Amino acid sequence: MGPRHLVTHLPGGRLTAPADMQPRRMSDTGGMTRLRGTDGQRLPTGDARLNVTGAGGRVDLTTLLTDPHALRAFTQAPGPALDADMRRAETDERLSVDAQGTLIRAVLLRQALLVGLESYAAAPDTEFLELLGDVSTTLDCLGLPGLTPAPTPTLTSAKVAAGLGELERVPLLPDEDPHAVGLILDRADQAGVPVDDAVHARLRWAGYRAPQVTRSPLNPLRAVLTPPATRVPARIPAEQDLRQLAQSALEGERNAALLLLTVNGRDRLENAPLIGVLDLTLVLLLTLERHHRACGTDDAVTRRLRHWHAELHAQLGRPDLPRARQFRRRPHTDLPGCTRDARRRLRALRAARQGPLSPGEALSRQTLWASLDHLDAQLTQGLDPEADPDLNAHLILTTLLALTSVARAPGMSLPVLVETAVRIADLDPLWAWQATQPPETGDGLLRHELDLSVQALTAASHLSGTPLDSRARTALRLAAGHLLATVRRAGLRLPGQAFLETYLQPFGPLQALPLSPDRQQQLRADLAELRRDAAAMQAPEPHPRPDREAEVAAHAPEPEPDAPPVPAQDPGPDLTEPPHVQAARALLRGRRVVLLGGVPSPSHRAALTRSLHLRELDWIGSDAYAHGTHARAHVTPDTALVILAVRWMAHAHNTMRDVAQDLQVPYVMHPGGLSPSSVAWQIMHQASRQLAAQETH
Repeated sequence: MGPRHLVTHLPGGRLTAPADMQPRRMSDTGGMTRLRGTDGQRLPTGDARLNVTGAGGRVDLTTLLTDPHALRAFTQAPGPALDADMRRAETDERLSVDAQGTLIRAVLLRQALLVGLESYAAAPDTEFLELLGDVSTTLDCLGLPGLTPAPTPTLTSAKVAAGLGELERVPLLPDEDPHAVGLILDRADQAGVPVDDAVHARLRWAGYRAPQVTRSPLNPLRAVLTPPATRVPARIPAEQDLRQLAQSALEGERNAALLLLTVNGRDRLENAPLIGVLDLTLVLLLTLERHHRACGTDDAVTRRLRHWHAELHAQLGRPDLPRARQFRRRPHTDLPGCTRDARRRLRALRAARQGPLSPGEALSRQTLWASLDHLDAQLTQGLDPEADPDLNAHLILTTLLALTSVARAPGMSLPVLVETAVRIADLDPLWAWQATQPPETGDGLLRHELDLSVQALTAASHLSGTPLDSRARTALRLAAGHLLATVRRAGLRLPGQAFLETYLQPFGPLQALPLSPDRQQQLRADLAELRRDAAAMQAPEPHPRPDREAEVAAHAPEPEPDAPPVPAQDPGPDLTEPPHVQAARALLRGRRVVLLGGVPSPSHRAALTRSLHLRELDWIGSDAYAHGTHARAHVTPDTALVILAVRWMAHAHNTMRDVAQDLQVPYVMHPGGLSPSSVAWQIMHQASRQLAAQETH
């Protein structure tokens, strides 16, 4: 009879051992981890099996790193799972092109990380562990559902033991993958770690080719870390001086200059944690000052950087810098550590500029899209959203949720969808920005409270009139009371709070104090159960976000193909049209409008031209748009309005928006379909005052 096994929990996960030998303790002898039974005797070789797993397949390798044989078995175990993912990438037709690429990348990095663990165990090195940590972080950020379960190592304890526990997590960019894999294979060769043919075959399958010149992702060139230059004329002198200072011979000063360039060029950035950047930079500069005093070296560059730091800090309203405050109480002289932290922050900023959204951001944007799509569906049907309090409450809360999910600062751009929602809801983009934006780790004030309220409001809206109505209304009352109590305790007041308080009155009295952590957890569980019950009842889903190609056709009425030109005389208002269409027509009659985005078609152009009585609609399709001079060629002096169809244009709208602002032409950021009703409503909400002012001149 083969050995029986039981599972007992260890700090690193689970330990599987023969059932008649309850594990008692772990000891280190000669670098080997020994497993002992209840009698204190070592378990017989071949009769004991070490199996370390954790929640979600996560593994803490602190104990495994001391046992080469156990580690070797662990790193070889995921082979079948990786092979299964390879087959899925080749055969699963449900995968999109992007998802297929992500799956292939996950195979590459998971296999490389397993090789790297053996290499680190054979020859521990702090910088190499830092690289492995970044590979692990990248895998965490991929977030592809449906990966074949396989143990994936978490390096937290190993990093803490090596003094790297406080390092900022930085994912690799795709073009850094081959360099990281090459360094891992080189280290395996140097440490004498065997890499079998199956491993090389998986790496080749995933597209790995050794770079001609390998460069560590931990130490990128200064050019790739340099942020975009500001376009604000008043900040150009600072830009020029900081770029000169960034050529210092001392890396700490170079990194400080690049961080300050990030703050100076914030008009070109989105969602950059500028308060954290200023805080980290000041700690680095204070450390540099102590270094120069101790070494008797020239501190002219550091003094100049302190000047620009003070200037930029003042431009942001002198927000609190807690890390620098703590440094002044307990100063240190760890210049190499501060320099490394600054380098990692620069890499993180670069990854944020060029990489995908975080899971939290993606979820808040998805929720926001659902609200905007529901708004657009009502407009397309000719309904007035102002008469729908449910929609207005949902739009306010989802916009605030998105707003508090991104970093904000005076002069910094918002992500396009968040900016669009802020303009539609008429909210201040800098409302409570210092108090509510996400800190460097975790979520900021109100993020969880708004999330609960949005979930509860969605459930109450969808389940109205069903057997679950009472439960959903109770959940909304609890979530909203918790939100408003938290806002009150923070000394704030939500935009639109008067409307929200009136809207919530029918749901019953709201509590005066925030919910306890246990009550919040219970409320989240109740909301999750409501979602499951609603799905079982086949409750109506929110209006889905349409495909890009189908959006125009689905949201635009089909006019006659031979629609006549705009009549010379006003034939009088069409009483069947919504009032906002008639109001927009009065502002735009006989004028020229530029529309950017979508797929131009004669019928849709005729519908907009006829409904708004435009003299000309200059429609630039998404595929035909080029930046810069192309935008200026279309925004002519006689252009009355620019409409940016942001659903189709991603970041391409930025140059057109900037040109419109430079030429003082009103613009509308339109997230929905191109039906005349939807376009007209956005015009009236975002640009009616500017258009009316044009009429008076």
